[in-house]
Amino acid sequence: MIPLEEAVRIVLENTRVLPKENVDFREATGRVLAEDVTSDTDLPPFPRSAVDGFALRTADLESLPCRLSIVGVVPAGSVPSFEIRRGEAAQIMTGAPVPEGADAVQMVERTRVTEGQVEVMETVASGQNIAPRGQEVRVGEIVIGKGVRLDPASVAVAATVGKVDLRVGSRPRVAVIATGDELVEPAVKPNPGQIRNSNGFALVAQARAMGARVSYLGVARDTEASLGELIGRGLGHDVLLISGGVSMGRFDLVEKVLAERGVRILFEAVALKPGKPLVAGVAEDGGMIFGLPGNPVSTMVTFELVVRPTLAKMEGCEQPQRPILSATLKHPLSSRGPRRAFLPGWIEPETTGLAAYPIPSRGSADIVAFAKANSLLIVPEDTENLAAGETVGVYPLDRFLFSESRWHAAHPS
Repeated sequence: MIPLEEAVRIVLENTRVLPKENVDFREATGRVLAEDVTSDTDLPPFPRSAVDGFALRTADLESLPCRLSIVGVVPAGSVPSFEIRRGEAAQIMTGAPVPEGADAVQMVERTRVTEGQVEVMETVASGQNIAPRGQEVRVGEIVIGKGVRLDPASVAVAATVGKVDLRVGSRPRVAVIATGDELVEPAVKPNPGQIRNSNGFALVAQARAMGARVSYLGVARDTEASLGELIGRGLGHDVLLISGGVSMGRFDLVEKVLAERGVRILFEAVALKPGKPLVAGVAEDGGMIFGLPGNPVSTMVTFELVVRPTLAKMEGCEQPQRPILSATLKHPLSSRGPRRAFLPGWIEPETTGLAAYPIPSRGSADIVAFAKANSLLIVPEDTENLAAGETVGVYPLDRFLFSESRWHAAHPS
């Protein structure tokens, strides 16, 4: 049994980065950038008005109110053909180029227009309400860095600098297998002794949420023949995920079948709760193989902590692991045993930082409790209890980042 940090290090050292490909910037959301994107222009490309108002010379505002002659109008998208001289002003719209000679723009609500003149009611400082050329970005400056996962704002930046063709990492090809004679598909009513297969579809959903191309291969029965047939179909993918069959039971055959097919086993257990029976290996073609625990929460937690950074590195992420945050516990948190525990919790902001609320759980099979969580609260090794008010480490789940729903945030009393 090895520490979690060592397990992740070993996996990432054995993970290959996939080839690159070009995509249209409009299809690039969620992809990992494989090149630095630089600006082909200064931003803004000209001195730009930040408001609707009047471009003027501040030297003319020695006494207020001040009357200036309106010599033109500058709408956005136009280029002024005149300059501002003493005693003159031009009406200008937000985003329009500031005419030569003007050194400030006064907002329209602080002026009054009368018969070809503008009466300026309040003073304005030189440079006020004008964005100078290149204030945001200079030509040649990096605006999106290699190795980041592109989001909608990144797409907007690419459009702004005319980068319509982006070099990105390939999406990993992931195969998913669930194992167990007790499993039936979700649409089937289980007979006594049977349960519905949730693990296979949880892994499919987790991998797809990362943008992977996923093939669900079905349920392998607890025989070498059934496991061998599905594992044979899964080998050749960039990543093969197998749920169940990796513990110490009589019918836990995954490691044996993998070894028979030339998979080099990297480790077989991790000092992690939930998720101790975690197998990682490398196929003969370099693909990564993971045998994940059979309990639903264990399956999803081990995906988050070990498989997620593997997929991220394959795409070329510079920082494939999520950072651990800190929060203040609002209720006590306990865990038995020597392994580091990752337990379901709810995180929300408060005035002094983040507040952490443990979510009551019945253990690694309690997928309903896990589904209420937006984070995992970390109980360190050889620690049984954390008291309310203590600082706790927090692993953020996707829901922490983007969920609008708060029905599951009810705090235990």
